[in-house]
Amino acid sequence: MNDFPKEEFTNRISKIQENLEKENIEAIIITSPSNFRYFSGLDSNFWESPTRPWFLIISKNNPIKAIIPSIGITAIEKTFIKNIEVWQSPNPKDEGVSLLKKIIKSYPKNSNIGFELANETHLRMSIQDYIKIQEELSDYNFVDSSKVIWNLRKIKSKIEIEYISKVCSIASKVFDNFPDKIYPKINEREATSIFKKELINNGVDYIMYMACASGQGGYDQIIANPTEKQLNNGDILIIDTGSTVNGYFCDFDRNFGFGKISQTSLDAYTKLWEAIESTLEIIKPGISCAEIYSALSNYLLKENNNGSVGRMGHGLGLQLTEPPSIMRSDQTILEKNMIMTLEPSIELSKNTILVQEENILITEDGYKLLSTRTPEKLPIIN
Repeated sequence: MNDFPKEEFTNRISKIQENLEKENIEAIIITSPSNFRYFSGLDSNFWESPTRPWFLIISKNNPIKAIIPSIGITAIEKTFIKNIEVWQSPNPKDEGVSLLKKIIKSYPKNSNIGFELANETHLRMSIQDYIKIQEELSDYNFVDSSKVIWNLRKIKSKIEIEYISKVCSIASKVFDNFPDKIYPKINEREATSIFKKELINNGVDYIMYMACASGQGGYDQIIANPTEKQLNNGDILIIDTGSTVNGYFCDFDRNFGFGKISQTSLDAYTKLWEAIESTLEIIKPGISCAEIYSALSNYLLKENNNGSVGRMGHGLGLQLTEPPSIMRSDQTILEKNMIMTLEPSIELSKNTILVQEENILITEDGYKLLSTRTPEKLPIIN
């Protein structure tokens, strides 16, 4: 991972080993791209090729070990990891499974061996191979280690905060200047193309996510790609970006009105802004995600919002969305150096919504905005 000192990773390994000891897990096998990068520092988009699995093994007592396809040897040798084994891949009959089984069998029988099995994690290896390992090593207990990993990842280090702050600052600047770059009759694809170029020109590394939508007085979704739809009088455009600097994401959106916008939509936009403003006043370490959700939803429900949205924000870091979630059932307590999004929405009518989003850092006694605050009044393009 570019510009990260070795100490960043040795600290992560030490902390995860402490957690493994507490949870009585002998070792964890890591396969997912974000966790592989978090613990190794490997900076690569080779994950877009699904042919080959990669494995990191972190045990309670031994140095971190990598079992990787031969194509990755030069790259992994540039990280701090020195204990490396390789196999020639693609090899559908044995994609590292024999090597992985050998490592697992070096641990005491009946040990708990962790894999990424729960929500918001996944195995990046053949499920058939995972089942095969379970069946052939039945004298070991294969358990979920996701909680152990997320308990570490949810608290950001100083250097992680610096990179997330940097990408949020870049995206904020581009959003703030965007009204001067677009014009009536522009279409969604043209608008996002301008936005992407501005992001790159201002220093982001990659634009991993960019959603765009528009419509009269609002829009019907916030996850799809831009279309050739033209921005006409009365339309509201939303752009939501997940861009990265050194692997770390921002994730927030902004709205732009074209011509004369209905008073109903302007009022809804203001209510969203006020809901966030009011909720920011209560955010500090010790408050739960459920309490934040209640603060946002109670404010907005007064305005006949139907409350059907599943969550109103989430964690942020090496992934666009990370645990925890700002939702009614998530009792996670906010802690210093967590980074969260606030993302409330209002439903104006069937298939017409408005959304606003901010990125915040939890500080010792409150919060710090990492995104510049959404304009209090909807920016209008004439």
